[in-house]
Amino acid sequence: MNVEELKHSLREIFGDQIIFNKQFDYHAELIKNVEDSLISWCNQVKERKIQPISKSVLKDKIVFIKKIGSSTRCIIIKIVNDEFKEIHLGDHTYYNKITKELGLKKSSNTY
Repeated sequence: MNVEELKHSLREIFGDQIIFNKQFDYHAELIKNVEDSLISWCNQVKERKIQPISKSVLKDKIVFIKKIGSSTRCIIIKIVNDEFKEIHLGDHTYYNKITKELGLKKSSNTY
């Protein structure tokens, strides 16, 4: 599955309003078994079979995080009214930056 097909599949799952981070294409190409590792997980998130990170920490955002392979992370951000807004793929450095911005992580040693 190429990157555009992946984005199309994710839009089918979450809706056309979903946006992708700048590094998404690069990291999507690195994922092996996209359908088993990412697509199936996204379906489970949509079907509410996966628990998000605690809402009390994030106020108006609901966040789901998955490690894919040894270095790629997927972060899905859902904002109010059951709408999923963002999908981020990135390396551990990007993951640390986003989780700090969301208030989930104070340093690379703390979750």
